[in-house]
Amino acid sequence: MTTRDLTITAASSDDPRILRLVRDLDADLAARYPDEPCDGGAHIDPAIRFLLAETGARPVGCCAIQPFPDGAAELKRMYVSPQARGCGIAARLLAEAERTAAALGHHEIRLETGVHQPEAIALYTRAGYTLIPNYPPYQHEALSRCYAKPLPLPEATPKTPPPSFPRRACSPGQAAF
Repeated sequence: MTTRDLTITAASSDDPRILRLVRDLDADLAARYPDEPCDGGAHIDPAIRFLLAETGARPVGCCAIQPFPDGAAELKRMYVSPQARGCGIAARLLAEAERTAAALGHHEIRLETGVHQPEAIALYTRAGYTLIPNYPPYQHEALSRCYAKPLPLPEATPKTPPPSFPRRACSPGQAAF
């Protein structure tokens, strides 16, 4: 699989591709946390904005940005399908989620993940997120870990274009960092 043909676009929360990926995410979480209820639809705000990652016409990942009342954003429903992992798709989805949140005027992005998701914790740590105290509704959840990252304020006109990194092909199991 290559990420050369990866596209990330906005999608509605009722898009069938998003719904399928979210069901897959819920199944993954249920396997990792068999003693915990999987309430994937809980804590979802109607103002949530989903991003869909596709290679060719095949959906391979998703995430969502949800506003917090204090002006921050929360990253929700981050998922990359198992066959597409290891090629940098999660990092690209995360970067696009950050750009989207900043463009919407959010000053910070927060997220909740779990202790049985070491690959997610590693991704967020590499991307500059720092561990914070668990926020509501996760403050009493022993298996939850919360992270945050400040976001740059969007500039009226960019001074220089963002750097462009060469894309390389990778196959499942290869890391592309």
